[in-house]
Amino acid sequence: MVRFPVSVSYGPDNAPEWLGVIPEDPDSPWGLTITLESWDRVKFEETNIEGLLVDLPKAIADAGLSVADVQALIAFVRFTAPKLTLILDGTGTDTIEIILPPGVSVFDVRKVTGESVPFFFNAARNSVVMTVTFASIVEIELLVASIQNILNRAVTTISSVVVVASVLSIIFQELGKIMQEVRQRI
Repeated sequence: MVRFPVSVSYGPDNAPEWLGVIPEDPDSPWGLTITLESWDRVKFEETNIEGLLVDLPKAIADAGLSVADVQALIAFVRFTAPKLTLILDGTGTDTIEIILPPGVSVFDVRKVTGESVPFFFNAARNSVVMTVTFASIVEIELLVASIQNILNRAVTTISSVVVVASVLSIIFQELGKIMQEVRQRI
C-alpha cells in the first residue's frame, strides 16, 4: 500500500524524456520536485521554470512505487477521483501541460478560491494546458471514465426517447386524422 507523501526530483542532469522544461533563466539550473501527497493530490515545486510539460502517469511510475501501487494510483485517477488537486509551488506565471491517464477528460479547472482558470484540453495527448500564477492550488475537475460512460449512455437513451416520442407524435397525429375521416363518413 502506498505511503504518502512520495517524491521524485528532477533537474537538467536527470530529466526523463517525458518531462519538458522551459527555464526562466537559461543560464541557471532548474529544478522540479513532484510529490504525490495523496491519491488525488499532487504537489509541483519548481525552481527557475517558466514552461512545463509533465506526463503524470509516467511521473507516478517514476516515483519509486511498486507496480501494483502505480496501477492502483492511476486506476483511482481514471475511474474514481472526481478531481485532481495540484499544489503549484514556484514563482511567477507559468504555462503547464499535464498529460493525464487514458480515459480521463477535464471538465473544469479552478483555484481553490473558486476562481476559474482558463484551460485547453489537448485531445491528441489527453492533456490539460493552463497558465497559472504560482504559488496556488488548482483543482482539475475530471470526467472520469465511469462518469463518461454513464453520461454517454444517458445521452444515447435521451436521444432514443426523443426519437420515439417524435415518431409516436406523428403516429398519433395521423391516427387523429384517420379517426376524423371515419367520423365524417359515419
